[in-house]
Amino acid sequence: MLIVERTEELRGTVNAPPSKSYTHRAVICASLGDGVSKIVNPLNSEDCLSSVNGCISLGANIDIGEDTWVVEGNYNSPKTPDNVIDVKNSGTTLRILTGISSQIPKGYAILTGDESIRRRPMGPLLDALNQLDITAFSSKMDGTPPVVVKGGKIKNNLVKIRGDVSSQFITSLMMTLPFSQEDSEIVLTTPLKSAPYLDITMDVLERFGIKVVKDNEGYGRFLVEGNQRYKPCNYTVEGDYSSASYIIAAGVLLNSEIVIKNLFQNSKQGDKRIVSILREMGAHIKVKEDRLIIEGSYHLEGISIDVKDIPDLVPTIAVLGCFAEGRTEIYNGEHVRFKECDRLHACAVELGKMGAKIREKPDGLVIEGVGKLKGAKLNTYGDHRLVMAFTVAGLLAEGRTVIEGEESVKVSFPDFISVMRSLGANLVVK
Repeated sequence: MLIVERTEELRGTVNAPPSKSYTHRAVICASLGDGVSKIVNPLNSEDCLSSVNGCISLGANIDIGEDTWVVEGNYNSPKTPDNVIDVKNSGTTLRILTGISSQIPKGYAILTGDESIRRRPMGPLLDALNQLDITAFSSKMDGTPPVVVKGGKIKNNLVKIRGDVSSQFITSLMMTLPFSQEDSEIVLTTPLKSAPYLDITMDVLERFGIKVVKDNEGYGRFLVEGNQRYKPCNYTVEGDYSSASYIIAAGVLLNSEIVIKNLFQNSKQGDKRIVSILREMGAHIKVKEDRLIIEGSYHLEGISIDVKDIPDLVPTIAVLGCFAEGRTEIYNGEHVRFKECDRLHACAVELGKMGAKIREKPDGLVIEGVGKLKGAKLNTYGDHRLVMAFTVAGLLAEGRTVIEGEESVKVSFPDFISVMRSLGANLVVK
């Protein structure tokens, strides 16, 4: 468990951890390539290593170094796995490799994961693959993992899929359809949530030689050229705004002088919106070309925030709202319920234990700023983002906060506790 004590100030310079989203996509693209790629500054987290192991199961050779991964691709020919692919807690690995597994030469691929993964929805992606004449189904016949995929050729060139459950489904199709002999079209049947993640996907695909074109009218339709081949590439992973959001939030709320490096102004990450959100709330964060400078604390005012494209920021925003003056409203976040846990419900219940005035809605949260919280024993439901967000709350709470399940930070930010300690946070693991 993690013991969090009230902290008066934070000081120092740190690097944002490498982006989880970019690392996943880069290593999977490299694993399909015609030759050797180098992934520089990858995120060595449990989630990303799940993608590494899945790619090895499909025929890639990967040498994992501390700062560089050397990937020999399977030459655009995924191999039939010798065993079940265990993605552990990684939804991104599950969704993308379900699509890629359809291109094995014969037999079946079976993908599963931990208890949380085995509750994650897969129905829309399985239906989409079946539209392409690929046999793919849930072994429980309820749309959740384990999933079974039979290798086969893509025979249709039009696929329709919902856009409001997970953008990872569309990413999976974007990365799979280049194997088709014909040009393909992806049409969304509902408005897209988490659109920036598709911008990340297309950005990485382009670096590895794959062309996907977005409809000029928006995110309702995508065109994927057929008969494309993944090419090797030396790829450097940028810093992660999602993981940095906890350091940023702590710096804004506490007396601080913090510099966070490896965060780029021109990033395609949707979660860079944490900066504009906090500026709207009243924080004067300085933005340089590749770093943020925070000199807190700041007086924050509550605002209304559409989280359609930034679901991973919801726990961070919920904590910020507790210390802002007035009302903070999070809306358009129904899909936040389908992450590692139901994050809307978890934030309402657990922050409520600390004295937060927080109300759950079907698509979000309404938080009345109380200005201070009290220490409590908190359940994090095996969710890495809740551990980190609740740690920020504990740094400002009166008394001791006990956070269970702190080991889940290994999923996305393995060095979170040591980085926060280096800045002066009062944290003890027992």
